[in-house]
Amino acid sequence: MKTLFKTLLILGFILVGVATLLGWGAVHLLGDTPGVHLTIDGDDVVWTSLGLADAFGAGLGLIIAIGVMCLIVPLLLLLGLGLPLLIIGALVVAGLAALVGVGAIVGSPLILIGFVIWLLVRDKPRKAPAVPPAAPIASTGPGAPTEPTLHA
Repeated sequence: MKTLFKTLLILGFILVGVATLLGWGAVHLLGDTPGVHLTIDGDDVVWTSLGLADAFGAGLGLIIAIGVMCLIVPLLLLLGLGLPLLIIGALVVAGLAALVGVGAIVGSPLILIGFVIWLLVRDKPRKAPAVPPAAPIASTGPGAPTEPTLHA
C-alpha cells in the first residue's frame, strides 16, 4: 500500500509539472501570435513586457490561489459535507440506542419469563462419574527398587 501511495504521489507531481509547463508554453505561444489579446478590465495584458512589480503581483496571486485550492476548498468540503453527515449519523445511532433501550425496558417481563423457561427446558450437561484414583502398585521382585535404609 505504501508503494502504491508513493507511486501515485510521484505521478501526481509529474502531472502538475507537465501541466505547468504546458500552461506556460500556451501563454507564451498565444502571446506571440498576432491578433490574440488578453484583456482584463479593459486593459490589454502583454506577457512579454511585464515589469518586476507586475510579475511579483501575478506570482503572489498564483500562490494565494494555489493555497486556497489546496487548503480552504478541502476544509470547506470537509466541514460543509463531512460534519453534517457525521452529525446525522450520530443522531441515527442515538435514536437506535434509545429504541433498543425502550424495547429492553418494555420487554423486560417477557425477557425474564423467557429466561426462566429456558433454564427449565434446557438440557443440563451430564457429569461423568468420578473415578477414584488408582492405588500405586507395589512391586516386590529381584529387580524392584528398594527403599534406602539407615544403618547404625
